[in-house]
Amino acid sequence: MRRTAAIILFLLLQAVSGRADSYVRQPTADVLHYEITIDLDDSSNLIAGTTRIDVGIRGERVSGMWFDLADMTVDRLRIAGKEIPFTHRDGRLSFRFDRVYRSGETVKIEIRYHGRPGDAGNGKAGIRIDKNRYGRKVFFSDNWPDLASHWFPSIDHPSDKATVDFIITAPGKNRIVANGRRILTESLPDNRIRTRWSEHHAIPTYSMAFGVAEFSVASDRRALGIPIDWYVFPQDMNAARQKFRRTAEILRYFSEKIGPYPFEKLSHVESNTRLAAMENANTIFYSETLFHPLPVSEDPVPHEIAHQWFGNSVTPADWDHLWLSEGFATYFDALFYAQADADSTLKDVMAGHADRVFAYPSARSRPVIDPDLTDLMKKLNPLNYEKGAWVLHMLRRLLGDEVFFKGIRSYYSRYRSRNVWTDDFRKEMESAGDIDLSAFFRQWLYRPGWPEYRLEWDWDGTDRSVKIRILQTQHSDPFDMPLDIVLSSENRKETRRVRIKDRDSRFRIPLPWPPASVEIDPDGWVLKTVSVAN
Repeated sequence: MRRTAAIILFLLLQAVSGRADSYVRQPTADVLHYEITIDLDDSSNLIAGTTRIDVGIRGERVSGMWFDLADMTVDRLRIAGKEIPFTHRDGRLSFRFDRVYRSGETVKIEIRYHGRPGDAGNGKAGIRIDKNRYGRKVFFSDNWPDLASHWFPSIDHPSDKATVDFIITAPGKNRIVANGRRILTESLPDNRIRTRWSEHHAIPTYSMAFGVAEFSVASDRRALGIPIDWYVFPQDMNAARQKFRRTAEILRYFSEKIGPYPFEKLSHVESNTRLAAMENANTIFYSETLFHPLPVSEDPVPHEIAHQWFGNSVTPADWDHLWLSEGFATYFDALFYAQADADSTLKDVMAGHADRVFAYPSARSRPVIDPDLTDLMKKLNPLNYEKGAWVLHMLRRLLGDEVFFKGIRSYYSRYRSRNVWTDDFRKEMESAGDIDLSAFFRQWLYRPGWPEYRLEWDWDGTDRSVKIRILQTQHSDPFDMPLDIVLSSENRKETRRVRIKDRDSRFRIPLPWPPASVEIDPDGWVLKTVSVAN
């Protein structure tokens, strides 16, 4: 990352805290609101924009700041109507304010610019201007993880959330969709159209989005008063009706388990996103590849809807804690299918997630919370997704359903529209269960691997008991976990819960009959591998 002498001390403090990724924070500046005006044209891939930014001051005697901005050429920067000199290089737009500001004041900044997103030639465009599969020109923002700053000036990091308005002008044949509610539509000369969309909930820049295409638009019934619609290419409307048919059901389920839906609408949008899907706040983008061939899969609709609570509303304070977004969306996706579909069980889904963790080459050497992994795209891995989901699954078993979901609802209620660290989640769950979870979180999130158990057992007919030995054979330190031991014979079954915390654990279980089998955690509540001695 870029550094200047002015922030070296702050960087050192961040490094000592161990809580932040390498993005350079500006602790005295907090973006409150963006108003992004963009002009798009069929005849060119150039854009012209004006972004007005309200910045709250969080320190005494603050005289300047910077925004992230790549690819664009800045034409003018004004503060309180006064033109201000600036420096723009290496993706940073730096400037001094018109005066010294004090804590609690708001600086109103206006930046006019133009350019072609992606001109740097590094594949980072921020706006994808291209033709869709039907040969029609489309415009879609593509911000994740830090590409918003390739088309509008911003503090492009999830720690600085803000509200946003979009004012978008485009060829009149198109329809436009963006975060929040549409509050203006007007026809302009030369067959142009302008719309204004307003999102009054604070969201991260990676989740600020708009799409422009020759959409067909359909509406579903409301769920809990939330309007639902989808914007799709006309040829794909039948596929969209299949894909999004259970949106209302998903919203109701998550609202019951987590808390009220955090936004005022939910739009599904077919797009040319480079990802399979992107959970932009209340305006989810899905790749056009997901609408072919028929019949289409419902995936990843529940996952992306779950992100509206976890990721868009409750947002990780930095990239190293991404599991608070992706792990939660993965687990709540599994919970929805487990209760909604008779042919889907949570045990089976979690077993598939475990297989993806085991198959990931770095899973034995890297933890979920991994500050050493600085390539943000590489954080989209099975540790943040599937292992993160397993952390929640194991925590649920440890606390029990009542306490677990009480903690989830409390966590969401406390941190709605805010940023969070893993410690915030841990403390909320500790409070719900009146339990110390520091060891659980440390072993599952801050160290790599999982327990690899080897089971040995023998029936002792003399004292009518089963001798059991459980070894932890992984190279790392032993894990400390409660395990269900199930002893079975014909129609008889006994279940005992034991705590396994040592590398070599030996114990006896009294039993009036000889078992035919002994199993460790057969219901699949612990991420593990098991081998049984013959």
